[in-house]
Amino acid sequence: MKKAIYYRLIALTFIAISIYGLVSGAIATVNDQNQIKSWLTNLTLATAELYQYNSDITLLSQAAGNNRVTIIDPEGNVLADSTVDHEITESRSDREEFRSAARDSVFISIRTSYTLGDQFMYATILMDDGNILRLAYSYPGLLHNLFFQLPAMLIATFVAFILSLILASKFAKTVTYPLEIVMNSLSNREYKQLRNYQSPYQEVNDIMQSIDSLLQQISESRHSLLGEREKINHILDNMAEGFVLIDHNENILLCNNSIKKIFNCEKDVISQNLLALVNDKSINLAVEKALGKEQSSMFEMWLREDLILDVYISPTGKDSLQANEAGATILFVDMTTAKQLEKQKRDFFSNASHELKTPITSILGFSEMINQEIIKTDAEKDNVLKRIETEARRMSELINDLLLVSNLESKNMSLEYTDFNLNDVLHEAVAAVSPKNGNGTVQVSLDSCDVAVYASRRQLYEMCVNLIENAVKYNKPRGKVSVELKTKKYNAILKVKDTGIGIPLEYQTRVFERFFRADSGRDKKVGGSGLGLSIVKHIVNVYNGEITLRSKKDVGTTIQISLPIVRRSSV
Repeated sequence: MKKAIYYRLIALTFIAISIYGLVSGAIATVNDQNQIKSWLTNLTLATAELYQYNSDITLLSQAAGNNRVTIIDPEGNVLADSTVDHEITESRSDREEFRSAARDSVFISIRTSYTLGDQFMYATILMDDGNILRLAYSYPGLLHNLFFQLPAMLIATFVAFILSLILASKFAKTVTYPLEIVMNSLSNREYKQLRNYQSPYQEVNDIMQSIDSLLQQISESRHSLLGEREKINHILDNMAEGFVLIDHNENILLCNNSIKKIFNCEKDVISQNLLALVNDKSINLAVEKALGKEQSSMFEMWLREDLILDVYISPTGKDSLQANEAGATILFVDMTTAKQLEKQKRDFFSNASHELKTPITSILGFSEMINQEIIKTDAEKDNVLKRIETEARRMSELINDLLLVSNLESKNMSLEYTDFNLNDVLHEAVAAVSPKNGNGTVQVSLDSCDVAVYASRRQLYEMCVNLIENAVKYNKPRGKVSVELKTKKYNAILKVKDTGIGIPLEYQTRVFERFFRADSGRDKKVGGSGLGLSIVKHIVNVYNGEITLRSKKDVGTTIQISLPIVRRSSV
């Protein structure tokens, strides 16, 4: 047993030392190569900076430590070379360093020079004028450096082998013990034991330290990759847009929660075909173009009446991902709100034109009747003039309301803020609406308390008048309107409740739009610009308030406004 341990220990020691020497030599050689690359990168950047001011090839070569400098045009033709005297006619366009040259970054390649026959480390950078600056540093390669260190490695190995023959017998048991420690620590994943244990043999300690360092690097890399993955998943899962990444076989590599919500998909579709998530002819054709012809596509998709999507499909490129992952990205952007806004704009212009056309047509018609002396009597003329005045006032009110809405939306109004009692403003609004109440068949009641605010008195007056006037206009004969003002915590609560015709459920979300009318026939009878509730909504938004509406057809409507109470001392 002792001889077996003796001979195996000798063989193991020899092999370990040899491997250690080779690994150390290889690491040192690689580190040396990396240092040369870093040095050559910095030298190339410095030479490129000089090139911006002076493109003389001799001066550039001297600045580059008399290393070979070559200037190549965008077609691959050599414009100047500091080493070769004769003209070089062969194109460099097929060289790896030429194809990979980029602006503001240095590309390094190692190969044998076709011109000089020696191995060089080439560094290239794309200049502002389109030319490529190339530096060549004579570099024999990794194996040459490794062979250069080989004699020292062999001598060290031989000496260690001789010493192992002498000491193997005496320290066989001592050598086996640390090996048992290493084996137990690795198998039990007790890495701290490796770090704390000190062997009488430095080689064993070095091996333990190398293993411990490697394990730490693996652990750090693992945590770093997990962290980056969590970041990417967090970003994707919090995107409002739907995102899908597919490979060249149309299998899903990655998707976020938004895309599952868009298509009402609850199952896990990773590694499944795209058809498991969405089966649409337009998407399928666009994906085929992206994968087969590397063409991007963008189109509009009506998934449902209440969901309009813009779909963007782009190829990922053959070099951007691994060969089995190169495919396409699909982005679904919800454009429903934007489309609704476009429709509202079209409706606004149409309604505004119609509302302005009616009074203008009436004024023109009456004016022609007067000019053509169709109207004879003074009484008829007075009647026509009064109607012209009425239509003109209607048009003026409409234009003023439009300007008010426009200023509220653009927040471009010059307002005078003052301290006042909102209760006083509410009483003024009720008094202003009462004379317009025709024969007084609608009863308006007021229950309010004093509320001191710091705001624009004019704006809050407009808000109260429009609310109360709207409740009176769309009420029933002998109907009732109750107006209530109270405070709740730090908010002023204004509630206007009527017993009028009510608003159908399908129109309740649109009543605050400009010119929207749920009952166009009744609106023509009661008059008005159709902008009242739109003005109310915008004024509430100015003060960061909230507005709610509850209504039932043929029963009545309740509109409640909550405004934060702001006083001068808190502004």
